[in-house]
Amino acid sequence: MKVIFVASGNKSVGTVSAFVQSQFESLRREGLDMVLFPVRGKGWRSYARAIRGLRRVVRKERPDIVHAHYSVCGVVATLAAMFTPAKVVVSILGSFPHNGFKLRWVRFCIKHVWDATIVKSQRTADQLGVSLPVVPNGVNLNQFVITPQREARAACGFADGKKYVIWCSDPSRVEKRFSWAQEAVSRLHDDSVCLYPVYNKPHDEMVKYFCAADLMLLTSESEGSPNVIKEAMACNCPIVSTDVGDVSWITHGVDGTFVAPCGDTEGIALCIRQALQRGGRTNGRDRIVEYGLTTETIAKKIMSIYESI
Repeated sequence: MKVIFVASGNKSVGTVSAFVQSQFESLRREGLDMVLFPVRGKGWRSYARAIRGLRRVVRKERPDIVHAHYSVCGVVATLAAMFTPAKVVVSILGSFPHNGFKLRWVRFCIKHVWDATIVKSQRTADQLGVSLPVVPNGVNLNQFVITPQREARAACGFADGKKYVIWCSDPSRVEKRFSWAQEAVSRLHDDSVCLYPVYNKPHDEMVKYFCAADLMLLTSESEGSPNVIKEAMACNCPIVSTDVGDVSWITHGVDGTFVAPCGDTEGIALCIRQALQRGGRTNGRDRIVEYGLTTETIAKKIMSIYESI
């Protein structure tokens, strides 16, 4: 089976998002013939140009499946694969907090345009009001391995006597709400707690930050199934997160993980305080294995969707 992966190529580190690359490689390891097509540039002109480029690749490669990541790339894939035998699969990676035009448009495409649609959390499926396969992104446990915290702190250059709360995104991305993280940490009134943004790092370097940190903080306003949560869990890193995507489901019952309402900076601060007072590590890695959230298991689920169409 031949598959073309279509995804945004605007990341400053690498051509596509790390989780897309990871899923691509996991499917290749399962024996699929994989081709990667990054959509380069921003704005509608870039996506319009991508349709023509992808159409040439589709005609040359003659894939069985064109798998697009994000709904806009789904449009590119649909138009490029038109009048060919290729089936179009679209992964919806975010959530839809409001019943707006985008939600109605995506719902229409799911029902009438795309051959299969994957969502990353049940919450997104519920928002769309359509029965869909829920397949979160997996974690490569051979990449995200546990190293001693003292060793990892030295590798990150963390100072002794400080408690490091890492926040893994670009602070300029408004939807990630770095301001909520700043306000919550300021409410602790504790100079020993250091809020440490980690971004624009190669994906394979993230493991040392998860192993070094006293806590990983996520304050997004909306998410699908945030990969950073699963990667932190794979390293047994304590977590505080807003209640977005599938975070409540995946962390439920994992000691050392805390979930607070979106925008409740006082509640987020309370969770941070509890996590830091608790100290130690979690058993999040066991949960990843228990729920079948490794890259190998997820690759098999995606392959079964391909085969069904």
